[in-house]
Amino acid sequence: MSIPIRMLNEIQYCERLYYIMHVQGIFEESADTVEGSAQHRRAENRMRKGTIAPTEMWGAAPLSLHLGDDHLNIVGKLDTVALENDQWVPVEGKHSSAPDGGQSFRVESYDLQGTAWPNDQIQLCAQGILLRRNGYSTDFGYLYYRGNKKKVRIDFTDDLVQLTTDYIRKAQELMSKPIPKPLKDSNKCFRCSLNYVCLPDETNYLVGASTNIRKIVPSRADGGILYVSEPGARLGKDGESLTIRYPDDRKEEIPIKDIVHISLMGNVQCSTQLTHTLMACGITISYLSTHGQLVGYTMPPITKNIFLRKYQFIKFQHPDIALRLSRWIIHAKIANQRTLIRRNGKASKMLLDEMKVLRDKAIVSESIDSLRGIEGRAAKLYFQAFPTMLKIKDFDKVLLMKGRSRRPPKDPVNALLSLGYTLLSRDVMAACLSVGLDPMFGFFHSIEPGRPALALDLMEPFRPLIVDSAVLRTLNTQEICLEDFYQGQDSCQLKKNGRKKFFAAYERRMHETLTHPSFGYKISYRRTLDLEVRLLARYLEGEINEYRPVTTR
Repeated sequence: MSIPIRMLNEIQYCERLYYIMHVQGIFEESADTVEGSAQHRRAENRMRKGTIAPTEMWGAAPLSLHLGDDHLNIVGKLDTVALENDQWVPVEGKHSSAPDGGQSFRVESYDLQGTAWPNDQIQLCAQGILLRRNGYSTDFGYLYYRGNKKKVRIDFTDDLVQLTTDYIRKAQELMSKPIPKPLKDSNKCFRCSLNYVCLPDETNYLVGASTNIRKIVPSRADGGILYVSEPGARLGKDGESLTIRYPDDRKEEIPIKDIVHISLMGNVQCSTQLTHTLMACGITISYLSTHGQLVGYTMPPITKNIFLRKYQFIKFQHPDIALRLSRWIIHAKIANQRTLIRRNGKASKMLLDEMKVLRDKAIVSESIDSLRGIEGRAAKLYFQAFPTMLKIKDFDKVLLMKGRSRRPPKDPVNALLSLGYTLLSRDVMAACLSVGLDPMFGFFHSIEPGRPALALDLMEPFRPLIVDSAVLRTLNTQEICLEDFYQGQDSCQLKKNGRKKFFAAYERRMHETLTHPSFGYKISYRRTLDLEVRLLARYLEGEINEYRPVTTR
């Protein structure tokens, strides 16, 4: 397998980062990476139009080359190669700022100049090596740092060439090894774009290698969820922005870098051009029916972390592992349900005591079937107590909730719960896909065609924490009222305005923070979903010994 030379930048910075990006194939877009890609595209457009960016200082227009070398087993795209004094000069633009250059860098046993970061010098030197191996004469290149607008000349010294060759060899060796251990207490982790994928402090803490938990993982995701539910709306692309055109000729523009997912409900169109751009940026699209059922997903090809899916398919079929995971999932779900009732309801002590007994029984359950019986009994008690959490005085609560009904929901509470659980399953599916897990293959819910069993497994502890809490808040504050529903004899549906209110309420809840019970820092519910899925992946890969879902007090 050929090594893209851009990956040499990552391996010098952190071997674990290289492994995650190249061996596992995981790369998560952030606002910075999207902006960096946009800067590259703008520079390429200016080159094509003949108006070159600050790198233009040569008599001939720069070239863009795709080169490879079978001996070193490396490939790469050289965005800009110019001819200067009979030398072919690679030029690489960086989104960051250059160092002050006060002192040289010592990397292993080699000395590198201090005016550019070592990982950037190695990546640029790899471009020079590719040029030489393909017959081009080159002795130096340029790094252009957009952050502080510095252009730095990098000479391809013997030390730099040898160090780059060593890293090429190291990159090949890591392809057949387990994932490197995370760095300990390194400041590099704060600047890493994949720190919330790597989870260095969290992993070290869970395996007992360190007790130091720094606030590295961002509390919230860079972007937000875009909901479009107005019939006849059309989504398109204009430059680096997403456009929404409504039937009444209104138009909205949203920067693509500010979006992490798009949810389309009912008769809403999305252009092919926009879809291609979203897939290139790793932004998924979910399609919901007008009644709020998840119809389908548009996403890039599932290329991430095939080795993780191998572990998933093997370990989830192992009875002991499936039972162990299921016990903790149901324990956490019942614990969170009981906490919500204790905080907001007026359930009897007898009911709460029975739920406590069921919670504790879940941990020692001897089979999946008995665990399903425990979960079913706890759910019956929970929804029996659910109306006690409603603080509505204007009408009879019996009109609001008649037990738990699903297809179709028969009252306003169930209509909100069903829509909320659809949104939550969508978000857990997206988290599974971003890590490389197959959301259809689970360990507790039975595997059936079309059922996202793993997503349903992992969302169980979050039903009361996210959806049920959002439903209670919208009804108790009368943000959503009876006038927001179509109520028939045997079914109940949200009206258009009611859906918009609930989407907003759901997203507010997802952006609220909780104190993580294991790590002690504040983190949003949306980021917590991502963290939970990644911790499960660490368990499947054998990096941590236990996976325990979040519970709140």
